Amino acid sequence: ADIECQFELLPWSRAYHLAQQKPLSGLVSTARIPDREDLFKWIGPMASSRNFFYRLQSNDRINPIDLSQVKDHSLCVVRDSIYEKFVESIGFEGDKNLLKVSHYYECINLFFKNKIELIIGSELSFKYQLMQYGHQGREVVKLVELPLNGTVGNFLALNKALPEELVSRLQASYDKLSKQGLLETYIEQYKAN
Repeated sequence: ADIECQFELLPWSRAYHLAQQKPLSGLVSTARIPDREDLFKWIGPMASSRNFFYRLQSNDRINPIDLSQVKDHSLCVVRDSIYEKFVESIGFEGDKNLLKVSHYYECINLFFKNKIELIIGSELSFKYQLMQYGHQGREVVKLVELPLNGTVGNFLALNKALPEELVSRLQASYDKLSKQGLLETYIEQYKAN
């Protein structure tokens, strides 16, 4: 799109709120769900994937087979993420079995130290995220899928006040990448073998 940008890695909740407050800002990338629809201008979808609860391979006593059983275990989620409301709706409670943090790496750290029993991850990016912290992904077992109904993928979410000319340039660039099949090429780079 030939637009000069500055990227910052921030705690999710802070980034989410700043992207709504700062006119020349956005999020790369965020789930597009009905609750967020009117908060942003959307470019995408960038990628989408199914999400699952995982346990450590070594914790073979933890084997929930459906959503009613996952709440019998401890879990960590990032504050204000799409997972937070969902897990609370199925019975996770902050003072009982749910820890809320600012960064996903905090969940990964607690998970591998056996401080929490379950972690949520995207089928597309979970293994890649684990590898960023020195894990191979073979240490985890995929369990139960999160039925995140109403989610239509991850998008570039732009502040509503972003000038339409910039939005159009970003959309045109996205359309070009998509038409050329380059989005899939870039996504493949994040799938760990």
